[in-house]
Amino acid sequence: MERSPIGVGRLRRDETAYIVGAISGAHFLSHIYLLAFPPLFPLLGSEFDLTTGELGLLVTAIYIPTLVLQIPLGELVDRIGAKRILIGGLVVTSLGITLAGAATSYWMLLAFALLSGVGQSVFHPADYAFLESVTTESNQGKAFSLHTFGGFAGFAAAPMLLGGIGIRYDWQLALFVTGSLGFLYAAVLALTAAPVYRRQIHTRETNGGRDDGEFASELETENPINERTTESGSSEPGDTESTTSGSTLRQTAAQLLQPRLLVVFVFYLLSMMAIVALQSFTTVFAVDSLGFDDASANNVLTAYLVGTAVGVIAGGPLADRVPFQPVLVGAFAIAAVGTVGAVAVAPNMSFVVAAVIFAFVGVAIGIALPSRDTFATTMAEAGSTGKSFGFFFTGLSLGAVLSPALLGALIDVTSVLVAFLVVAGILLVAASVIVVVSVLGVLEGPSNDREDASPR
Repeated sequence: MERSPIGVGRLRRDETAYIVGAISGAHFLSHIYLLAFPPLFPLLGSEFDLTTGELGLLVTAIYIPTLVLQIPLGELVDRIGAKRILIGGLVVTSLGITLAGAATSYWMLLAFALLSGVGQSVFHPADYAFLESVTTESNQGKAFSLHTFGGFAGFAAAPMLLGGIGIRYDWQLALFVTGSLGFLYAAVLALTAAPVYRRQIHTRETNGGRDDGEFASELETENPINERTTESGSSEPGDTESTTSGSTLRQTAAQLLQPRLLVVFVFYLLSMMAIVALQSFTTVFAVDSLGFDDASANNVLTAYLVGTAVGVIAGGPLADRVPFQPVLVGAFAIAAVGTVGAVAVAPNMSFVVAAVIFAFVGVAIGIALPSRDTFATTMAEAGSTGKSFGFFFTGLSLGAVLSPALLGALIDVTSVLVAFLVVAGILLVAASVIVVVSVLGVLEGPSNDREDASPR
């Protein structure tokens, strides 16, 4: 994508590093909250007498608001910048998890999970807008890798943090302590993070008419940067407001419903169905199929998530050097084979074997994720990073909404082994999507012609 000279060129290297690190830290907390409930499933199931399907709905509830809100929030990010939206989202998702610690019924847990999901809706549109502003083609894969690593490090920390506190003390304290961390980090971001994406928007809107010094004081004002007079000299938008709104909606739909963007949407949906299933039900797999206790089951989940985080680190440089197609196809195929292997040896699997197999699956998936983000950036519309990623991650959210509910119900009706075979099938279908669209040339489009959006 086209880079603003203010978005990249005028940032010192330490400023760029700080923004990438700070946003990755927010992503870390975001993913802890996304996985707040699965490490506590055995405790919550016993406390409220819940089925696996009902437990899965807690994960679904977190993702439902992101399904609805990511596209409009992406639009908002592209209008006013990412900083305040990101901080507000972090506060809201933290509040939902903190209040869940005070829940006295399953329905209260569901309600607070939904509230946490409202805050989660901001992260991907805002995070990627920030990252797009401070990276270039030469370092974008590494930045995405660090950002994705932050998220999966959060996933890896969740079983240790929440499971550890929950098993040692109780699930209420685990949720309260974990939720409180987000308020502290939001305060840090508010005081230290620069509004770099707003600078890029301002540059785009004014066609580079002013430099940093002239508008730096305006960056965090309450006045939207697109509130300016029309060419006729009038600042009254009343006569054209309805027409403009309708036209904007049609333009947004036309931009998003392009074949290459729909391909990314579908791939994100399928990949997230598999990833969320593994995150949500690995503990169930370990308890029901292997006979492990709660602590050992959480350790198997931790092995998978640590493997994913390690894979993400390895996948960053790979995304900078290798085209995304072979990385995505190969990594997802390997993860599918590993998942089938876990099912095949399940009845006689020791803890060490289980940890190794799930870590192997995690590494394969982690390697794919920076290339997945490179794939999305390659396809995104120039000047509409927030909106494009809002659309892509709506597909991700749809997969996350469907997966726990459908596979949780499947586990109740059949078994967790059958559900994990379905997960392997989903991974293979996702890999097949990349193969098919590459052969058909769907990935070729106007966005690929931009200077820094060529496939890597």
